[in-house]
Amino acid sequence: MSDRKTVRILITGEHDEPASFPKSLPEDGRELEWISLPVLRFERLPVAPELVERLVHKPMEWIVFTSQRAVRFWSDCLMEHGFDFPVETQVACIGEKTAQVATQEGFTPDFIPSQPGSEFFLEEFEEVIGRNRPSVFLPMAEGARLTIRNRLRDLGCEVKSLPLYRTLPREDLRQAFDEKQLQQTQCLLFTSPSSVDAFTNVFTIPPKVIIASLGYYTARHLEQKGFSDQRMLPAGDFQRIGEVLR
Repeated sequence: MSDRKTVRILITGEHDEPASFPKSLPEDGRELEWISLPVLRFERLPVAPELVERLVHKPMEWIVFTSQRAVRFWSDCLMEHGFDFPVETQVACIGEKTAQVATQEGFTPDFIPSQPGSEFFLEEFEEVIGRNRPSVFLPMAEGARLTIRNRLRDLGCEVKSLPLYRTLPREDLRQAFDEKQLQQTQCLLFTSPSSVDAFTNVFTIPPKVIIASLGYYTARHLEQKGFSDQRMLPAGDFQRIGEVLR
């Protein structure tokens, strides 16, 4: 059993501790313990069959999946109404994990940005489409940010967005995680504004805990909630967690 200090990092959301999660900090030898805590639940919304039929029989040129759940809920929607995905529609995915899930669900990703995040997606997708202004279908969460939809419309693209699911706080969060575990945590890494709200509505974060975010919008949301001394994981790269823990 190692006697090196272990840093416990709680990350909101569902994660399977992939290879991208470092096990230690090479600069000082501290070991890292990653704890994944889903703090949200997701409720599928009904979609009128005639709407799905129109989208299938008059296919859009692109579909943009912004999350793994958007992939799964759209796949479920097609299956429920008995439609196949139009083969002529190109598929864009934000993030490697979303692309992996899309592949598992039978979609073939045609475009994945080099870095995660809406801003990088828009910058690189604009280069992909060039002077064309394609039609784009955007399945999404109810109340999701409209950054991508609005920017594509500004570029002249025809964009149809469809709320497929809503995000709600997990009702049994206090049973899944307690104050004692929180006191033993050195860093809280929030993955979304919704996860910030779900967690802070139940728990009071001790002053000693380092508060960090996975992206700009989550960082801004933390600031708006009064967490001014919070840190952002550089480029969303888990290998750079040491920069957060300094």
